Amino acid sequence: MTDFSSIDPQSMATQLAGFDVQTLQSQLKTQKARLTAQQNALKALKSNLTDFRTTLTNLNKSSSGMLKTSASMSVENMAKATTTSDARKGTYNLFIEQLASSHQVAYDGLKDDDVKNATGSMKIEVNGKSIAIEMDGVDSLAGLAKAINGMEGNPGVTASLVRTGGEVRLMLSSDKSGEENAITLSGDVPDAMKGDKISTISKAQDSIVYLGDQATGMKITNSTNTLTNLIDGVTLELNQTHKTGDALLRINVGVDTTETQAQVNSFVSAYNKLITSLGSLTSSGSSSTDRGAFAGDASISSLRRELNEMLRTSIDGLDITQFGLSADKDGKLTLDSDKLKEKLTDDPGKLNALFNGNGGLLKKMDKSLDRLLSISNGDIKSREETNRRRETELSDRSDKISTRYDTAYNRYLQQFTRMQSVLQQMNNTASMFGLV
Repeated sequence: MTDFSSIDPQSMATQLAGFDVQTLQSQLKTQKARLTAQQNALKALKSNLTDFRTTLTNLNKSSSGMLKTSASMSVENMAKATTTSDARKGTYNLFIEQLASSHQVAYDGLKDDDVKNATGSMKIEVNGKSIAIEMDGVDSLAGLAKAINGMEGNPGVTASLVRTGGEVRLMLSSDKSGEENAITLSGDVPDAMKGDKISTISKAQDSIVYLGDQATGMKITNSTNTLTNLIDGVTLELNQTHKTGDALLRINVGVDTTETQAQVNSFVSAYNKLITSLGSLTSSGSSSTDRGAFAGDASISSLRRELNEMLRTSIDGLDITQFGLSADKDGKLTLDSDKLKEKLTDDPGKLNALFNGNGGLLKKMDKSLDRLLSISNGDIKSREETNRRRETELSDRSDKISTRYDTAYNRYLQQFTRMQSVLQQMNNTASMFGLV
């Protein structure tokens, strides 16, 4: 008789239980691989769409569009100019008569005892706003400075202590420049803070600039040294003043062709990258190419067609071909730099008219992405939620398969353990009769 005592119940149970769930595990593995591929493809789609939207946003800022401009100065360091896309080509002459400054005063004779002996309420006012300092509760210069700086509703005045020649002086400074921000004191003001005991360190004054020469030009006053409304699209920061007889400051505003071309190339690169990605994700596949994860997906294919159609439509009589842009049969863009430069020379403002603003091409393209990218009801958000539910389902199925495996394993282990015991008894009996 054959000796079956060598049977290993654990090995047999493991093998047979594995056979029981083999098909289910294979199906689960395939489903998990398919889900992972979909999740990765969705991440790639979301990333590419988000990158494209970021580029559109950067090219369509309220302060900077596709058109880049610059300004040069005839005199260095007299002023600094920054420009936006709204700046128009031209030459502007300025005479800077006066710079704006903040009011700053010091009280030379004011001592701790003057403050300690003061009574009543002292009012400090700046540009129509004021605070009242109750002098009865203040006993030193440091205490007065602390009371002013810590007062709720401070109108924009800072108190500080200055130490010179072994003496301490109280100084009040307006936080903002301009005549309207002068510091005035009223009410119960200590005598040591009145009249000729006040040293004016800096006057409260506006900047004064003439568009043109000082004698016949247009006078402009401003509370600060930053002028934003003097020249459209140009912000000027004044640094120095003219002396009588000095040559005017000449500002030349023009198109920065190199930077503008870089802006257009940025759009071209971002668009082509997105179109390539969409094409790959929706590819139907062939003998030499893989089938895309979203092949046949109507929503994504629709976006690609919509973006392609936008490039071929005109806005207020303008289209991309006028600026050297053209699309090939696959929808990818190329730029003719010479044609762009020619258009920028003739009529640079039209570039912004086509691309920028709420009615421009960039805004329209950005809006078309909402269908997929909206965080409230976008298609990608919906797909992500579906994938998460599917991931949970597959995890539950994996747990059930594990439970089924454990049940089968325990059943087979019991069966083969009993079989081994029976066979062992049979071998022992056969041995008694000399049959083995």
